[in-house]
Parts: sequence; structure tokens; C-alpha cells
Amino acid sequence: MITGYIFTSFLIILGLVVMKFGSIHVKKFKEGKTKIKSKLSGQISFLILFVIIIGLIIYSVNDLLFN
Repeated sequence: MITGYIFTSFLIILGLVVMKFGSIHVKKFKEGKTKIKSKLSGQISFLILFVIIIGLIIYSVNDLLFN
């Protein structure tokens, strides 16, 4: 039981860290410090990463609150 709480807490913290890293990367991209060759592939990869992160956070919070 306590292992489940530790695991879900780890997923939440990991998701928040990845989101912070992603926001820093987006900020650098907007400033022109980071170059992406293909805008479409960059947008698709960012969208996939964002959906995965949001899914993990929702799954963790749902598991933490309702189990």
C-alpha cells in the first residue's frame, strides 16, 4: 500500500520535472537559442510528450485520490 503511494508520488514529481524542463526548452526555442529543422516534427514531438506527461499526472492523481 505504501509502495503505491511512493510510486504515484514519484510519477507526479517526475511529470512536474519534465514539464519544467519542457517549459525551459520552449522558452529557449522562442528566444531563438534552440533550432529545430522541421517545425512540424518539432510540434508533433512536443505534443506527444505533453500528452504523455498530462496522462501520467492524471493517472497518478486519480490513483492517489480514488484508491
